[in-house]
Amino acid sequence: MVAISVQDTGIGIKHTEDLFQMFSRLSEGHELCVEGVGLGLYISSELTIKQGGTVCVKSIPGKGSTFTVQLPINCINKK
Repeated sequence: MVAISVQDTGIGIKHTEDLFQMFSRLSEGHELCVEGVGLGLYISSELTIKQGGTVCVKSIPGKGSTFTVQLPINCINKK
């Protein structure tokens, strides 16, 4: 597996349970400063899962979030 992590120092996320669901948006009073329709993380998650990988988030409110994607490494045997 190969892991790719992206970290920010933003507002953080209290409730991450539904974050990767279609049309999921922050509902913690930050709606005005967060643009989008809630498809980006859903699409990222679906593409990752379809390739045999996983995606997760660790977040601390007020400190930021870290999103990690793990994907399998496909080895090709040369003859």
